[in-house]
Amino acid sequence: MRNDIKLVAFDLDGVLIDGGGSWTAAHNGLGTLEASGVNGEAYFSGKISFEEWATRDVSLWEGVEIGKLKEILFRSELMPGIDDTLSVLKKKYKIAIISGGLKLLADYVKELYGLDYSYGNEILVRNGKVAGIKQAVDFKGKGKILSEIARKEGITTKQCAAVGDYLNDIPMFREAGFSIAFNPKDESVEKSADVVVAGKDLRGILKYLG
Repeated sequence: MRNDIKLVAFDLDGVLIDGGGSWTAAHNGLGTLEASGVNGEAYFSGKISFEEWATRDVSLWEGVEIGKLKEILFRSELMPGIDDTLSVLKKKYKIAIISGGLKLLADYVKELYGLDYSYGNEILVRNGKVAGIKQAVDFKGKGKILSEIARKEGITTKQCAAVGDYLNDIPMFREAGFSIAFNPKDESVEKSADVVVAGKDLRGILKYLG
């Protein structure tokens, strides 16, 4: 257990939220999953930037009532053990969410548990309907955001712990003083973390942070 940690930064999708994540949940709920696959393929093959990927994906939802999108996202299943885990950690640390997903869901979880920070990609709204996206967290940007939060708190990133499960969490792991790969989706995520917690029970991280 680390005694110098002041803040814990969590990924959202696959860590605080169970399932395929906020992008997938939105596409599933709005019937645009198949169309979005073309955009993902273009990004991962290097044909377009992350910003272009996000812009193209959200363009599939343009004109959708924001209330409908919220309803879909807020039905997302929370990770088992989240209540106990955040209750314990909030007594000792500041808590941040840094998500490459949608800020709508990150903000919802932040408010639900009374957390300190939430970062994600922000849906733009015009006349109550989806009108675009303000891309704030790209695939390699989580480390930079962790640095920004640390500066706000007057601490160093080495006084921060990071909990994530996917490749885009590795930059956050590199900045943090302590990193936990929670139920990681890739071997390189495991290798980049200080410890690995397998299985879908968030309480497993309390061994290291509780």
